[in-house]
Amino acid sequence: MGGTIIVGAGINGLLLGALLAHEGEEVEVFEKNSHPGGRAFLYEYGGYVVDYGVHLTRFGPESALAKIMKRIGSEVSFRKLGPSYVIDQNGKKALFPTSTGGIFKSDMFSFFERIQLIGLLLKIKKGALNEGLMDVSLRDWLNLNRITGGVRRYLELISASVMVCPFMEKTSAGEMFRNLHKVFTTGHSAEYLSGGWKPVYRSLIGEIEKKGVIHYGAKVDSVLLGKGKAAGVAVGRKQYGADRVVLNLPVQDIFGILPEDRFDQEYVKLCKNLVPTSGIFFDLALKKRVGDCDGLLYTYSPMTYGMITSNLAEGIAPEGGQLLTMFYPTTMEDVRDTNLRMQRKEELWQAIKKYFPNIEDHILWKRETSLKMVDGAQINTGQTEHRRPGTAVPGFSNLFLVGDSVAAPGAGGDVGNESVPIAYFVITGKSLE
Repeated sequence: MGGTIIVGAGINGLLLGALLAHEGEEVEVFEKNSHPGGRAFLYEYGGYVVDYGVHLTRFGPESALAKIMKRIGSEVSFRKLGPSYVIDQNGKKALFPTSTGGIFKSDMFSFFERIQLIGLLLKIKKGALNEGLMDVSLRDWLNLNRITGGVRRYLELISASVMVCPFMEKTSAGEMFRNLHKVFTTGHSAEYLSGGWKPVYRSLIGEIEKKGVIHYGAKVDSVLLGKGKAAGVAVGRKQYGADRVVLNLPVQDIFGILPEDRFDQEYVKLCKNLVPTSGIFFDLALKKRVGDCDGLLYTYSPMTYGMITSNLAEGIAPEGGQLLTMFYPTTMEDVRDTNLRMQRKEELWQAIKKYFPNIEDHILWKRETSLKMVDGAQINTGQTEHRRPGTAVPGFSNLFLVGDSVAAPGAGGDVGNESVPIAYFVITGKSLE
């Protein structure tokens, strides 16, 4: 078969595959698991359709995801979040502002801090902080500008959620401000798919299978490399040829199927040493309603966040039931070490109970997940956009990367979605705009 081979049926591999298939390209996808989605797969049980963690889409209808779905003729709609809240450091629940009006209503800030925060957000909106701060950590920037109190805590929580990095000494202040600037310019923050993610997967898979095929339970053992080109892939004893090969794998893992000695060692090191985000998820299927909140729920200590997903999308929980997801971004060491992992899980449970003290009485079933890799790249000062591997794999004219560990704008899973139009343009010369 000619056309394109995509290794990995994660959401971004499927998005790119559907785009190429829509253009008439023959697409063949190889997925080692028995289901699509990768680190964003859907779990269905007892009438509940559960995301693998918190899967909001930043910029909603202005996002790469929305543009891709529109291009393939499967437009999606989004639900804006309602009021968000935080259990602040004093243990009291306060409004977590998502608008200027919210700043004046929130108990997080003193009067002076409200004025200070509005001034800062105006600078971000104008793009005044977009340049020159990529190498500056959020902690250093906060200290340099003597930002303390509620404003500091607010920005720390934005770092934990928007950047998926609660470590102020690591977060790139420049990347964070650039992301917030785009929120202002698009008028859309993080939003949830109105119908959930299931219809998206159905559309993408359907588009690919019009002319191509997705092989499940098919682990690629190696990419077949010729002189300056990829010839295809080997799966077990079979070889499959293609005009191009796209790897939808974390860059940390690509040298499990690529021979290191065919690449510059600095490139190998860059890929292998990229630090991912890590953390712990609790997904709770609730047999009774626990609340009507349709925004994010934060806690400051520890820094966690989540939402009642079923309040944002119909049909993902049975009538009378609800789905609650909470996420605790941690270090990889926390996840690897058994004792630390158990400690962090207990901290997350206590954070949930700050909102829902009797949550155990409502749980039908629960899923506790500890992931060394939540997103492929932590957006820290050493891993800003242009310090990560690019779409084109050096030395091979038809070998490409797509996913949340490559050089694309954004943070968290949005990096992966944004990498798809870049890869599409590099491969076809066509833009989604």
